[in-house]
Amino acid sequence: MAPAAVDRLEDKPAGYHAYHATRPNLLRRLGFGQNSRTAYDKAIDLAGSTAEIAYLARRRDQLG
Repeated sequence: MAPAAVDRLEDKPAGYHAYHATRPNLLRRLGFGQNSRTAYDKAIDLAGSTAEIAYLARRRDQLG
């Protein structure tokens, strides 16, 4: 399953914010809402700009 494949990469790009910004979207599309919310929170913590934080927070809040 795709989330498992992505999760295996987590140690390598641990500080790479683009990985963490991509992961929640993948989880959301696969129907893993709570996992996606948690992943969005981590991506927000690592985001480098206010625009990126706003975008990720908006996507997270759309989860319901």
